[in-house]
Amino acid sequence: TAVWIAPLLILMASALILVLVSAPIIGQASQGIVPPEDLQYYGPETQEQFQQAVNIGASPVVTTVFPLLGKFLGIWVGWFLFGSILHLSLTLNGSRSSNRSALNVVAWASLVFVLRDVIQTVYILATRQLITKPGLSGFMTDGLTGMPAFATSLLSQVDFYLIWQIILVGIGAHQISGLKAGKAWLATIIAVLVFLAIKALPGLIGAQLGTLSTGGMFF
Repeated sequence: TAVWIAPLLILMASALILVLVSAPIIGQASQGIVPPEDLQYYGPETQEQFQQAVNIGASPVVTTVFPLLGKFLGIWVGWFLFGSILHLSLTLNGSRSSNRSALNVVAWASLVFVLRDVIQTVYILATRQLITKPGLSGFMTDGLTGMPAFATSLLSQVDFYLIWQIILVGIGAHQISGLKAGKAWLATIIAVLVFLAIKALPGLIGAQLGTLSTGGMFF
């Protein structure tokens, strides 16, 4: 039976708390944007556009609503995508388990990220600073494009909690698949690598778009 609702709701609750704690800091950072030195030489309309851009960056829609929607979408889409890839990988290795079983395993194994949200929330409350380089992405420099940008996005997902989740998923996959341990773990590793690669694509696309010249001053 489907027993994945409870862990996903818990993940949404921890994500909500993390976003609410982060929102004031994001708003303050937006208000602290230093205007260009020659802004006074531009017309009133341009100066007003700059101020509007600053105000929009500090609005609840930008600091709370959009990040929260992104978190919720990431939880549900990530769960379904990872579970489906895991089911496909197990099936290709000879398992006859259902997609529902794989989704259950991924959902409950993802509860380790609740602990990560709690620790990040405590860190933000204690330091009043956001975590800008999660996982192993701190080893990469800023402003990268192409494959280095893809590697940065990929490494940002790799941390202790991901390893913990992989271990739990591997144990669960062995239980539901009926495969030998070696095949079950091979299917799990393949599913994880494919899933992480797909999750890293938006980071690559964002880095490529960030290098484009828009021709406008603020947009």
